[in-house]
Amino acid sequence: MIKRFFAFMMLLFMISMTASCGMSVEHGEDSGVEEVNNESQNDEEDSKEDSKEEEDSKEDGGQGIVAGEIEPSITKNENGQFVYTVKNQTEKEVTFEFSSSQRYDYAVKNSSGETIFLYSSAAAFMQVLGSETLAQGEELSYTIELPPGEDFEGAASLEVWLTPKGGKKAPISTSLK
Repeated sequence: MIKRFFAFMMLLFMISMTASCGMSVEHGEDSGVEEVNNESQNDEEDSKEDSKEEEDSKEDGGQGIVAGEIEPSITKNENGQFVYTVKNQTEKEVTFEFSSSQRYDYAVKNSSGETIFLYSSAAAFMQVLGSETLAQGEELSYTIELPPGEDFEGAASLEVWLTPKGGKKAPISTSLK
């Protein structure tokens, strides 16, 4: 009788663990990106604010916050390294959720668009949950140094993107020539 009870309890435990794995009651479908709005306003007020901000953006030469966009960029520093930056140009705080210590990935591609080097295939990452939160107007930067000793002859472009749960986010590409 005790063996049956123990077996039944183990079965219930395994079913509950399997059912809850990867599910989130709070956030619904797991996209890896969570927008957090700290103010409770109705839709009418939001649409009025959006229209006003679009007008303001046109007046200041487009340098203001662009509603709904995460803006990626790549620059090259004085050491020859690339700097990948993601700026929160939305009106809300944005949180990227990650399932490992990897925050970004990059690919070096030839002129035909074929990948000749993929960072994640040559690196190891810890399997830990993590997140990065960007407030409105805040940015996050990562320095990318192409590995020495790799043959990048014929390399034409560098594509970089964030790797949160739910897939590739904020991709951008730059020429290597």
